[in-house]
Amino acid sequence: MKVIGAIRAIVAVAAGAGLVWGASQATETADATRPADVRHVVSDTTSGTLSDVALSCAGGETSGHVEVASTPAAWLSSATSNGSVSLTGKHTDRLKLARGGVADGALPADTASTVVGKGGLATGLVATQTRLDDSATARGLAVAQCGTPVQDGWYFGGGDAAGRVARLTLVNTGATATAVNATVLGKDGADSAASVKGTVLAPGERKVLVLGRFGSSLASAAVHVTATGAGVAASLTDAWLDGETPVGEDTTSSAVIPAEKLVVPGVSATSAAPEARVAVPGKDAGIVRVRAISPSGAVAFDEVSTIAAGTSGAVRLTGLRTGRYEVQVTADVPVAAAVLSRTANSGTTDLTWSPAAAAVRGPAGIALPSGIPNRSTALMLAAPRRTKADVITVTGTGTSTKSVEIPADRPVVVGVEGAAAVWVRPAGGGQLYAALTIGGRRNDAALLATVPLQQTSLSQSTKRLVAARG
Repeated sequence: MKVIGAIRAIVAVAAGAGLVWGASQATETADATRPADVRHVVSDTTSGTLSDVALSCAGGETSGHVEVASTPAAWLSSATSNGSVSLTGKHTDRLKLARGGVADGALPADTASTVVGKGGLATGLVATQTRLDDSATARGLAVAQCGTPVQDGWYFGGGDAAGRVARLTLVNTGATATAVNATVLGKDGADSAASVKGTVLAPGERKVLVLGRFGSSLASAAVHVTATGAGVAASLTDAWLDGETPVGEDTTSSAVIPAEKLVVPGVSATSAAPEARVAVPGKDAGIVRVRAISPSGAVAFDEVSTIAAGTSGAVRLTGLRTGRYEVQVTADVPVAAAVLSRTANSGTTDLTWSPAAAAVRGPAGIALPSGIPNRSTALMLAAPRRTKADVITVTGTGTSTKSVEIPADRPVVVGVEGAAAVWVRPAGGGQLYAALTIGGRRNDAALLATVPLQQTSLSQSTKRLVAARG
């Protein structure tokens, strides 16, 4: 296992990230008189349809697009297209979005944007930001979901190879200032030279922390982002250039929350072996097991290693045949993990990071980018117990629905070619993990991006705390 070394941190432009908030919105009020009157507190919670949502897109160094999709009406008890969806940033654009449909807008370079849903169209709204770089200094397909702020999350990327640079983008989407710490972990623990402490972002401010090329002790770098207040929207870009040969570029916006069992769907094996990175944030060392499972159910890779407390390490998944896999990371302590895939081991390639996915218990969706040369798309579903999933594929000519059976610990790959949006929900109250892999080819070199699907918000709750008197 390699680690991270010294890095330089240069504050340039800002974005937003923070601790992941819940899928539903909640507010709380308290009603009490004198302390002597209070015997216990009664919680009165009411729920209603979500009518206001904001999804943050951190943006990138080059221009791109934002794709937006609306949950199909069949999955909502009271579906309506009454409302609006706007893309705010340097300019505000009103998007033409119907219930169950898709829309897109421009995302200028070095700019954050927010997808704002109002009224009926706020319910079940998802958004994706996409950049396709193909220049002399950067090349790769970067696809990331736009989401809600996080206060505490883990991101993976960067390394010690020459020409490899990590950039952390932070956006404060709140109405008050927030302070952000970015701690970079390697094989020797937290690297103070590489980490950035106390970065303050004003409301609406976007900053880019150029972490740069890591040293050898940070070869398996993990970045821990914590923020005060309402949190921030964050993304980590891994850009790699080997001399004049582009190795690839990817941007990840899905924060990983440590757990003792993590599932990473959609990992791609080629001539380049995937690499799992694992961070152990606690005070105890972790005995970590990494397994790769093929769609046939075969365990194609299985390795156990010990990673010291407060450090990160890497495991190369060698010996895998070309194809897609579910990777399971289990440990005796909470850990964070993501897996790096590359289109090839040499030449002009592309790379993508697959972070550990959050469990999906309700509708989850993704809006897909258009304009990717020779685009291919595939959905991977995985579940800890046998379950069924409903999958809706939205295309330019309509929608198609299918029921997919998912065996326990055996991933299923579902073809979704030509999709403008893909929606998934577990049937019968189960849970599953989902990721979409997008491939392409430009100038005779492959493109690759993998994005985990996130559950979308359908409702909001209001909680009122009332002091009960004896």
